[in-house]
Amino acid sequence: MRSHIPSFAEHLQARHLAPGTLAPYLREIEGLARLIEDEGGTLDTLSLQQVTQYLVREGRATGTARRARSAILQFLTWRKHPVAADFAQLRMPHAHAPAPEYLGEEEERALRRTLKARTDQRHHARDRALLSLMLDTGMRVGEVVQLQVGNVDLAEKRVRLVGKGGKQRSRFLPSETRELLAGLVVGQPAGAPVFLSQKDQPLCDRQVRRMLSHWAALAGITRPVYPHILRHTFATSLLKQTGNLRLVQLALDHESPRTTAIYAHVANAELETALERRTKGN
Repeated sequence: MRSHIPSFAEHLQARHLAPGTLAPYLREIEGLARLIEDEGGTLDTLSLQQVTQYLVREGRATGTARRARSAILQFLTWRKHPVAADFAQLRMPHAHAPAPEYLGEEEERALRRTLKARTDQRHHARDRALLSLMLDTGMRVGEVVQLQVGNVDLAEKRVRLVGKGGKQRSRFLPSETRELLAGLVVGQPAGAPVFLSQKDQPLCDRQVRRMLSHWAALAGITRPVYPHILRHTFATSLLKQTGNLRLVQLALDHESPRTTAIYAHVANAELETALERRTKGN
């Protein structure tokens, strides 16, 4: 079974699976392979009982089990394994989604002020453009590091993306973000990466994480800040401004409203604060 994992990885990459999802998927397939090997079996002898045993192993959180199910189902379907059809009928319980981490209004303002003011920092223009793009569009870090010059349309005020499964979509670019990107894309070939390392190679996820940690520290933010927090910050800010979860769903390209519902706590918290203020005012 292990011999098929490299080819499966290429299959997932061709489907534009996000880098942050690809590695966990492959780990689940490797874990299933170990279980089969420990029991002296092969991929050909894999049974539905073995797959179920792997999914419900002790200590596995519900959300992790759901991810494992998705990874294994895609693998078995790709291999046209006879177990795939029965396995597809298995349903995992819904995990309770925790409230997402995001930057508070003061933290976001501090980060933006620092990005604008600290021109003494190396790669200042690149870093400010990249982090502003994430804050202003909700783009995932995997989408940002893969962004090419030809995908940035300054005239149409949009950035074009290729998401999961090759799905094409676009995001609106606010004026300040367009100005920041213009300094990186104007005059560059369409196929060139927008964001480059000092070695003129495309940035990777880890480099963006380090970049964000550096700027967050400069801004006086003491807690850990990782790239996906910027996506949550975008969604949270949009919901506070509009009060409309449907708009947030569209902005984040969520196919299911259930996915966007993790931001409902924001609306509830805002309502509670408003009611508290109103009560004290009477």
